[in-house]
Amino acid sequence: MTVDRVVGVDFSAAARSAGDNTWLAVCRRTDAGLAVQKLATAAELLDTDGSRETTLPALVAFLAEPPAPTVVGLDVPFALPAEFLGFGGGSTDENQRGEPDELWTAFVADTPDEWGLLGELDGPEALYEQARETAERRGFPRTRATDETYGGQEPAGYRIRTQTFYGISAILAPLVERDARVPPVHPDPDADLTLLETYPAAVFDALPDATREGYKSDSRAGVAARGRNRAALREAGVTFGDTTADCMTATDDALDAVAAAYAAANDHRAAVEGQYTPRERVEAVIFDGTRDS
Repeated sequence: MTVDRVVGVDFSAAARSAGDNTWLAVCRRTDAGLAVQKLATAAELLDTDGSRETTLPALVAFLAEPPAPTVVGLDVPFALPAEFLGFGGGSTDENQRGEPDELWTAFVADTPDEWGLLGELDGPEALYEQARETAERRGFPRTRATDETYGGQEPAGYRIRTQTFYGISAILAPLVERDARVPPVHPDPDADLTLLETYPAAVFDALPDATREGYKSDSRAGVAARGRNRAALREAGVTFGDTTADCMTATDDALDAVAAAYAAANDHRAAVEGQYTPRERVEAVIFDGTRDS
């Protein structure tokens, strides 16, 4: 299965600056690996005013539009821990208990108003508070199995609650409605658009001579770490021009967008054809660029 168009998204859902803080790496597969054709903020590439209100719908339209087929690496949690979706005895509904199929799709379709066992939520703060209270009261985990494996953050935790809330409800939900495939939680053999959850820190953890630590700092050491990570991507077969290279060193968001594209390009075939546990088919998995190695 060959997909030529690859897009990496380092996602932000900030109310006033989502477009300025979301970076897109638009790439094309080559015989040598992956070529970065465009690297820009969503505000620049999609011509929005930078606000969340205009940027997120424009991002959905851009990802879903031709040319197809396309694989997208999106740096945002695709789900909450499976128990919040009614998996493994979390639900009192006998038809849902322990059965992974369709749980994720139904969960995403109900957002932003309903969030599985959390019920009605009116925004990221409610997601954070209700998830924390429910986890404590019912003994649910706060992290998914894949977060434990790759060192990811709590999907509903304080630091990324906003990205998770809008990433799932405003990006994933409308793209699934447009028939996107989301391995392993929403398989679709006929889909032209494939969405993979990526985590740039895990990508750099797996790349030789790269580092997942310190590269987001604005210090001199942080700039040097981004340079090493940029070089590691190039060594792994990612090609880019001088202006793009400078951008990847200047801001970690741009670097992360390219890392997300790299992971999506490398793992696409393995993601679509892979075998997954019931839990993975409910709460999604992170792809770090190593599954097709």
